[in-house]
Amino acid sequence: MSRNLRLTHLLFLMLIIPFFTITVSGAASPEEAAPVVLGSVVVSAERLREFVAHHPQEVHEVGRREIAERHLGSVEEILRTMPGVDVVSTTGIGSRISIRGSGQSGGVLVLVNGRPLNANQYGTQDLGTIPVDAIRSVTVFKPPAPVWLGPGGSNGAINIVTAPEAKEKKGEEAKPRSTVKASAGSYGLGEGSLSHQLPLAGGTALLAGGASHRDGRRENSDKDTQSLALNWNRHQKSGSQVEASGRLYHAEYGSPGPLDNLTPQARQDYRKGSLETKYTGGLGEAGTFSALVYGDALSLEDRSQSGFRATLDDRKLGLKADGTWSREDGTGDLRLGLLSEGDAFEHTLAGDHTRFRNGISGQVDRSFGVLTPSVGLRGDLTNDFGFAPGGQMGLGWRLTKEWLLKLKTGYTVNVPTFEQLYQTTHGSIDQSRGNPNLNEERVINSSLGLEYTFAKDRSLQAVLFRADTEDLIVAERGVDLIYRPVNLDRGLRQGLELIGRYGWGGGPLLDCSLILQESENVATGKELPYTPAVKAKSTLQYTLTRSKTRLETTLRYEGSRYGRLENLPDERLASYVAVDLKATQPFPLLGLAAEGYLKVDNLFDAAYETHLGYPTDGFLALAGLQVKF
Repeated sequence: MSRNLRLTHLLFLMLIIPFFTITVSGAASPEEAAPVVLGSVVVSAERLREFVAHHPQEVHEVGRREIAERHLGSVEEILRTMPGVDVVSTTGIGSRISIRGSGQSGGVLVLVNGRPLNANQYGTQDLGTIPVDAIRSVTVFKPPAPVWLGPGGSNGAINIVTAPEAKEKKGEEAKPRSTVKASAGSYGLGEGSLSHQLPLAGGTALLAGGASHRDGRRENSDKDTQSLALNWNRHQKSGSQVEASGRLYHAEYGSPGPLDNLTPQARQDYRKGSLETKYTGGLGEAGTFSALVYGDALSLEDRSQSGFRATLDDRKLGLKADGTWSREDGTGDLRLGLLSEGDAFEHTLAGDHTRFRNGISGQVDRSFGVLTPSVGLRGDLTNDFGFAPGGQMGLGWRLTKEWLLKLKTGYTVNVPTFEQLYQTTHGSIDQSRGNPNLNEERVINSSLGLEYTFAKDRSLQAVLFRADTEDLIVAERGVDLIYRPVNLDRGLRQGLELIGRYGWGGGPLLDCSLILQESENVATGKELPYTPAVKAKSTLQYTLTRSKTRLETTLRYEGSRYGRLENLPDERLASYVAVDLKATQPFPLLGLAAEGYLKVDNLFDAAYETHLGYPTDGFLALAGLQVKF
């Protein structure tokens, strides 16, 4: 670690550490000012809601009701509704996720029901493998992410919970319910889904499936997908809970390539299956315990432009266990976690590779009236990169009933994924390859936030943030026009995030977010790729009282940014403004509850590139019908 980097964060730690030793005898009582109190937290739907409500960590959640009411049709669309979060769908399986303006290709930890979605993504996540009808909630943790979530969350973390809807009354058996949805739109887009919830084996089961087809605007950008998910859970009289879920996904699609390296014959066939089972129960009088066993099987056939076929097989098996002990007065928690994974990777070009990972984490959260400090440590050991430490310290300070101050700093080591080292599973071998000589990233994140809540649905938040990364992994394009990951000595990104929400008492609701930042490849003084100086997003929602018509419009702005490390003028992607619209109309249909909806993305057909050489499809329209019975 460089001397300047050490000094910068030493000063930051010197500001934070005194807060952990303050005697709070003169602090206001809980009755005088609302304390920041932590409940017991394990990675489950109920615990996450409690974490969202009380912990000073910056967290945003979208639940099942909002997903259904706003007709959010995918995980990507759900994430785009959150402040400071952007998602770009790629031509293949993956989605590039940016939290708080990061343009880095990785560093976002994605979890499904508390376990890693897939440890092998290189900059993209296969979010499309999860049917939206099976999703109970999606939660985003801004960086630095809590250590108990797992390793590799230097740019934030996302937890997706798939589960049947809660029973209407305690002890009541879940009622069968079904939802059918069908839609069609521009560029040959057609989608359909079906979900059915019913009581099963003393618990509740949810079966959800869907299929889609799109032709795309460019040649060889068509895509066909099918997905199926089954979730089941049962609550025992003792208070314990058993959950099981499985998912199947298949996609066949073209890989058109960038405009300067077209590949009209390149195709990919992607298949993935996942299974997991989880037990949650009591641990003594003041604790809870959860154990999760999971597995993935992934297969990819990649046909290059030349006709050469490469195959990839990836098999993973893992165990994650969490224990939480809470103080009787609800003012503190101790969390301990274990993670063990085995992953086998076999590729035609890269050969066979195996990784074993074992990790342990511990976190203490304690409330002293208006002050809530948090300290967490974790360590992970892999057979190929050795020991990777991590840690986080934070402080929530309730200045008044309306004002909350948040200070956080965290250290993360990101071990290169198999895809970064050998071969990506989410891009054609005509376009991207791995680099087996990569080093681990070492990342320090710091943030200072001030939040003001002056009424329900009325709040303002300002966050100063900074991320220093040594051996930053970025993509570099060679003379053969193929991208390969490389390490930069040091990358720096810092800025200001502003978030506002204003509701007019049951009327319109406005959400806004603005990110102002600067980035630097410290060795060259140039900007980091895909890291614009300005990003902004605002969404206005309104429901007409008489007709119950729900209207929503989103305005998105992204400043100019470079697509490559060299920062050449012809590699600069232009800034753009895009407007999206959505309208939903509920109505009765043959005695059933139905809704018709219309979505328009990029209303004014703004031309822009989300990735160098890959223009967007432009104006997109989708109309559909949903029926519940």
